[in-house]
Amino acid sequence: MPRYFFDIREDAIVIDVKGVDLPDRTAARDEALARGAAFAADPHKLGGEGVVVVTVRDGPERVVMCLRLVCQIEDVAD
Repeated sequence: MPRYFFDIREDAIVIDVKGVDLPDRTAARDEALARGAAFAADPHKLGGEGVVVVTVRDGPERVVMCLRLVCQIEDVAD
């Protein structure tokens, strides 16, 4: 079973050094969505840019997918 690593970047980069064994890339995609959604659910974790990126690797350097979540709030005066 392949091992996937999920690095998270918002204001800083958190490198996943342990990874998780998953059956395929579809499962890795689902895990990336779950991790990105959990991270973005906390408004204090959304940095100044309001962007969270989950980079999925299947080895030390090989990136297989990126998930980018963007949260932008535009405060419009009346």
